[in-house]
Amino acid sequence: MASSAPVAPALSGAVVGFSGGRRLPSVFRPLVAGVAAGVAAGGRSVVVGCAGGADGFVRSAVPGAAVFRAASFGTSRAAFAARSVALVRAVAAGGVGSGLVVFPAAPCPAGLLPSPRSLACFCGLGSGSWASAAFAAGLGVRVVVFPCGFSALPPWGLWRPLAGAWSGGFLLVR
Repeated sequence: MASSAPVAPALSGAVVGFSGGRRLPSVFRPLVAGVAAGVAAGGRSVVVGCAGGADGFVRSAVPGAAVFRAASFGTSRAAFAARSVALVRAVAAGGVGSGLVVFPAAPCPAGLLPSPRSLACFCGLGSGSWASAAFAAGLGVRVVVFPCGFSALPPWGLWRPLAGAWSGGFLLVR
């Protein structure tokens, strides 16, 4: 059973966070589950949110993942952003080998740019997945994006295509 992480779980070593579309179609389940299970098998701590879609696919694939629950941050819509900020900060605190893997279901909103300031990323543009990616990139965290159903990536730097089990993913090189 996945553990609940009210603010920040006690994690040791590298931490890999996962984020993605709440209504990500089930056709992407094998991709999400395969990447998440591979990360866990590699000995890294896995952290994920409490939503459906990509989050749910990760929780099913990695039952021991630390789950960041929005309810731990309040009952308003802002609780989801606060949850995502805490998750990205936990990944950033993981140090070497840590990163954020994102499975967005739509292109990045226009105007969203990487920033180390959470409020600059979680600014109401409508995509928590992309806001998490922008915040992580702004903090210097490695970011991998698997576009799910689209191909356009934001102009944040060079996106290097990955291979093997990570085929279809792109690593942000800044």
